[in-house]
Formats: sequence, structure tokens, C-alpha cells
Amino acid sequence: MKKLISISFVIIILCFNENVRAQVALYSFTQNNGSYNEITGDTTVALSTSTITNPMNLDDVTYPSNTIPFSFRFNGAAYTTFAINSNGFITFGVTPPVAANYGPIAATETYDGAVSAFGANLIGIFGTNADRVAGSPVLTNVVSFAGVVAGRLITGTGIPASATIISFNQSMGTILISSSATSTGTGEIIQIASASIVRGTTGATGNRVHTIQFKNFKRNITTGTIDNLNFQIKLYEAAGKIEVVYGNVDQGPISVSGQVGLRGILASDFNNRSTSSNWLTTSAGATNDVLCLISSTVFPASGLTFIWGPPTANANIKVIPEGFYNTGSKKLNMRDTVRVYLHNVTSPYAIVDSGKSIIDSITFSGSYIFSNAPNGTYYLAVKHRNTIETWSKAGGESVTNGGTLNYDFTNLITKAYGNNMIQADASPVRFAIYSGDVNQDGTVDLTDGSLIDNDAFNFASGYISTDVNGDGIVDVADAVFADNNAFNFVSKIRP
Repeated sequence: MKKLISISFVIIILCFNENVRAQVALYSFTQNNGSYNEITGDTTVALSTSTITNPMNLDDVTYPSNTIPFSFRFNGAAYTTFAINSNGFITFGVTPPVAANYGPIAATETYDGAVSAFGANLIGIFGTNADRVAGSPVLTNVVSFAGVVAGRLITGTGIPASATIISFNQSMGTILISSSATSTGTGEIIQIASASIVRGTTGATGNRVHTIQFKNFKRNITTGTIDNLNFQIKLYEAAGKIEVVYGNVDQGPISVSGQVGLRGILASDFNNRSTSSNWLTTSAGATNDVLCLISSTVFPASGLTFIWGPPTANANIKVIPEGFYNTGSKKLNMRDTVRVYLHNVTSPYAIVDSGKSIIDSITFSGSYIFSNAPNGTYYLAVKHRNTIETWSKAGGESVTNGGTLNYDFTNLITKAYGNNMIQADASPVRFAIYSGDVNQDGTVDLTDGSLIDNDAFNFASGYISTDVNGDGIVDVADAVFADNNAFNFVSKIRP
């Protein structure tokens, strides 16, 4: 019986942890009309080399283990690899999607999550119509050039096997192929192996963007059409933002619908879009299987960008720098910037995230946003330009994406780790973090006092760290705090 209870307990914990991470539904959604900038990429994932044979025609192919050159946070977890499926989407996690997955958001497969630009039954070829004359290598009256690419395989009735496109002239409506046509025909279907999937990274460390580009895809049919789909999925290193950017979209007389949006660990966790009439006014999906329509009259304009942002953890934190507090006015002498770091609660107590805010001179409160921390328990470490770094009480505080943490250092001395604060006022009772650590080495000592004395001697003023009381002037009033706290051996206390 005890073993059974233990197993049940583990299952409950695992389910709880999964639910904690299930936050794709909480991602924000916005859109804008930007520009579509095609990339050559630094990695070619796939090029179509056939119009009839799978996987060379990029029909139902999964490409696992693509590396992201940074840690990308998705749905509360960090990933450095992902899988690409030729049907218009990518997935995260150890388990890749099955090749013939045409609905990645609604699918109950066991990948960790998906980003779908247009999840549908796609194929990596382009079809159009043209005239040909036996013995001539020139195709004329070409209906569409949307997916025509020089150097690629071209097939069709009367076109020799292995023929490729040498060049094309859109204004003349012609395509020059590598071999002469073997028969004459008008308005005949031609197919071109023109699709590609490439990816590449741009930007500096900390602000990199990894782009996955799908070029020259169409709905999977065997007849020639002018269907042509181009889009990109962008993964942002900073804050885990996701963009889907649409390029040129041409659609023939038969419409096609696809899934657009995000899926989490479970198919019940989704954030998707739906439209049958206007891509500028899509609706949030009520179910995981809603679709976006593309037709000859309904399609995303080039540059339309859908943006999903992960939920952030918010915190309202009250703190009083000792030197800034005026017991007469019960206010701070000035508003000032304070940064709060989130540290793991286990050794070595690594920094996970940080936020910066300006604390109010009346409420002593600052509003902080933590964009990179997964749900969990963390120590709060408060840093100000001339105070002792002060940590929150033992055990840490719960931080939840989409939620707001309220923490008040000012009302109880026990709110600081090791009770490392000083009482700043008796009525009302208020506690403050120690001032005087001008050089931010974690200790108030003679070095800090010397820096203050030197600036006071030189009549220094303005926004400088030696102005311990925030009155804009460095003088003996600032030195008092450093001298008193140095005498009492004030220093940083942390786990």
C-alpha cells in the first residue's frame, strides 16, 4: 500500500509540474504590417530536387535536431534544438512529429510544443502552365513566375527528363530550359522543384534571432497550379518572443486552410488564430483545430507579422534605502533606480533573471518584470547604487509567469535574509536596507568613507554614488551613514 501511495504521489507531482509549464495559452498576441526579408541563411535544411519522389519533393518530411545557437525559452523550458516539418511548422522536445502531420496544434503527439506558420498538407514544388514547341528550349506564355527558380529541375509533358531551368524572363513570359521540348503543347502543366527550407541566425549575443524560412511551397496536389507559399518563423533570444512573417502568397482557384499558432506540451494548451475572410482581423481560436484560409482573395499580405510573447512574471517590491529616508516627511528624498535579481534557492544560487524599476518616493514601491525566469521559487536580491545588497528571507519566494508577486521589505526586519536591515522609523514602523556601500563590494568600510570624504572635499554634486542621502550634494550628512555602518561592520548577508 505504501508503494502504491508513493507512485500515485509521484504521478500527481509530475502532472503538477506539467501544468505549471503549460502556459502557451497565456502568451500575448499582436500583429503588425512590416516587410518580408528573404534570407539565404547559414544552414540549408532541404532543397527540393524532384517533383514526384518523396522526400526529394519535400512532401511529408521531418528534419529533427536542428540546433539553435542560443538557449531559447519556450513554454517555461529552455531549448537548443528543434525539429522542422515540411508541412509548415516546427516543434520542440525530444520526440519529433510524425512526417504526415497536417495539424500540429491539434495533434496529440508527444512533442513538447509547436510553432505553426501554416500547418497543412504541403509539398515543395511549384506548378504553373506554359506553351512549348517541339525542338525549342524556350517555354512561352508562362502563367506565373512566383516559384520559378533558375537551376532547378523542371518536369512536364514534352520536357526531357532531368531538364533544368537555365534562365527566365518574366516580362517576356518565357523560361529557357536545358533541353529542347520533345513535343508541342499549349497551356500545359509544368512542375518545378523550387522549394527550400533554410535557417540562419542574426544579431549580437543576448539579442540574437534564429529564422526558419519556408520558400516556394504549395498545397499538396499533383496538378499544376499557381499556388505559392512563403513564410518565416523567427525565434528571439531575448524574452522568448516568436514571430511568424508571411512573404509572397499566391493561391489558385482552389483554397487551402492551415493551422496557425502555438501548441504547448498538451494539445489542450494552445494559442492559435482563425480567419475565413481577412488575415488582418484574425480571431483567437476557441478550439485547437481552427484554421486560417488562403484563397485567391483571402491571404496574408507580404510582411504581415504575427507575434507571440511569453507571459512575464511581475513583482511589486517595496524597499527603502536607509540614507534616502526622511523621518520628517516620511518620504524618500528622491526616487531612484533599484534592480532586483532572481537567484536560485539552491547552491550556488545562480542568477536566473533580473528586473529594473524606479522606486516611488512616497510608496517605496517599484514594479518589476521578469521575462526569462521559469515558474519556481527564488531569492530576491535588491541592489541599489549605494546600499548593501539585500536578499529576501530564507526559503525564497514563488514566482509565476502571468502572476504578480508582492514583497515588502519595509514592514518587517525578518523580510531580509539574516534580518539584515535597520529600523528607519518608529511611527510608522519601517525598515530600510543599509546605506553606505558606495563601491558595491558588499561591505561598508573605510574605503566607502574615503570615497565620500574625497567627493565632499571637492564639493561634488549630482547623481553620483557618494550622495548617500539623495539630496544631490556630497557632504558630511552622507559620511554619517558610511561611518556608522562601517563601525557596526555592516555587510551583505546571503545564503
